[in-house]
Amino acid sequence: MDTVAAVKDAPLKLTPDTTLTPEALEKASGVLARDGLLLGRGDDAAPRLVLFDGRFTPAHAALLERRPPALLLATREGGQPSAWEARLLSALLRGEPMIPQEAATSVAWLGSVAEVTAVGERAAEAVLQAGGSKGAASRVADVVHEIGVNALLDAPVDGSGEPKYAHRRGQVQSVADDDRCLLSWAVADGRAWLEATDRFGRLSVSPLVRVVKAWGEKAQVDASGGGAGLGLRRILEHSDVVAVRVTPGKRTQFACGVDLGDARRRAAQPKSLLFSLERG
Repeated sequence: MDTVAAVKDAPLKLTPDTTLTPEALEKASGVLARDGLLLGRGDDAAPRLVLFDGRFTPAHAALLERRPPALLLATREGGQPSAWEARLLSALLRGEPMIPQEAATSVAWLGSVAEVTAVGERAAEAVLQAGGSKGAASRVADVVHEIGVNALLDAPVDGSGEPKYAHRRGQVQSVADDDRCLLSWAVADGRAWLEATDRFGRLSVSPLVRVVKAWGEKAQVDASGGGAGLGLRRILEHSDVVAVRVTPGKRTQFACGVDLGDARRRAAQPKSLLFSLERG
């Protein structure tokens, strides 16, 4: 299987996890191919697509530390990746919008923590109007708060590259106009789609690696990198999928899909973690 997928008019080879049976790989390949993602052997410089059961182990943290980071895609019904996650992966790699294009998407520019909170309330209300559970609405508000505050306070740096707000996260309530972030949200495919975008493109995979390494252990505050570590864990616990696209020095787009059902053992459900660092 040596086919490649054209992503942004350049060949991209995705390497399947060697633990998959040939039958499972054939089924997964069919799901991915419908979105133009064809599995191949790849080379050391190509992203590795790892299809797994969606339950993190320290071994997955090591895969995220690869250059480029591995794309961790959960298998779900029948041992296959879901169609909606295949669509998201395709959109992520092609630089396309990660919120489903058919969804009625709301957007807001945010310059203060209070505005982040207000958008979280609006997104939670959209979940309830769509028939989602109260638990789902609460999770959505929580995720909006975390991704919004991370983009608002952790991303901005000054001209010398020094963080402007992260070191005093607890004291800052608003930011300069140039440091505002964009938050988008929609409800589609039985889940809420949430995305925060900043204009700095500074997020590295390292804080996500730390979260995955500690998965299953008691959560602890990690103040490194601006204090966002515990928030990232909560994001991943609440979400079915997290997809991150970083264009260095230009923008970070942090998207999440949150199921609209009950919250029972949500942190133990399968998760996908897709981190893409764009070149150039």
